[in-house]
Amino acid sequence: MTQYERVLVTGGSGRVGRYVVDELIKGGHGVTVFDMNKPQGSVPFIQGTILDLPAVEKAVKGVDVVVHLAAHDWIMNTRGIRGDEFIHVNVLGTWNVLQAAEAAGVRKAVICSSISATGIEELRPEFPPEYLPIDERHVIKPVEPYSVSKQMVEDAALSFARRDKMDVICLRPQGVSVPGSLERYVKLAADSSKPWFNCYVTPEDTGRAFRLAVEKELGRFDLFFVSARDTTADMPTLDLARKIFKTMPEVRRPDYYRAFPRASLIDVDHARKVLGFEAESDWLALRKAVA
Repeated sequence: MTQYERVLVTGGSGRVGRYVVDELIKGGHGVTVFDMNKPQGSVPFIQGTILDLPAVEKAVKGVDVVVHLAAHDWIMNTRGIRGDEFIHVNVLGTWNVLQAAEAAGVRKAVICSSISATGIEELRPEFPPEYLPIDERHVIKPVEPYSVSKQMVEDAALSFARRDKMDVICLRPQGVSVPGSLERYVKLAADSSKPWFNCYVTPEDTGRAFRLAVEKELGRFDLFFVSARDTTADMPTLDLARKIFKTMPEVRRPDYYRAFPRASLIDVDHARKVLGFEAESDWLALRKAVA
């Protein structure tokens, strides 16, 4: 594991970013936050927006690793954000970060994507999963603006990795259960009238996944789902799949669900084997703590 003196975290003051920053600091890394808002505590801070390329270029000078989380998040859907704003902020902002990082000689960029990049969690009847558990090789077909923006972010990340100047790692967290979201997820999981993808990950586990992506040598490019190992449903996962998908997907790994009937719809093995990440959460315990 490599420790870095200079890690820049865009969006480090945000709902998820603050957990990533805390975990990196615990891991012994030197962290600076680049954000429009000041972070909690005494973390070194550069105020700016990822849409301001000169500001980003200045911020990445002398940096070893960039962790990029700044974005219009999915929750912005509830605040009336137009589709073009997701594309503008998330895609152009990511391009600015990657372009500036490469030009500055940054060794690695760790990019926050999302399960939404797949489009599967949109639960469109015409696009159920082809198989379970869903892994990083599964075809993706997003249509919603936020989801499309994250697919474009992944495409941009891969394009920079192909230039062979900087390692680029993409992480796809599933519904991060930050305070506020956790309570909403508990209600969603309990409401059988509203179909929901039922996958989640805690912010603490998300922070660990980003720290591992910073520390480990993972090659020029890789992509990882970041998910809890269970779902937010009480029922066995294959029963859940029959309920929420119009067409029951092929179960390619029945052993996965025999070993743990409530295992995630997401295949967590790639993150476990390559990234060294395994979620520590238990949904039933989390739900009990909220009740």
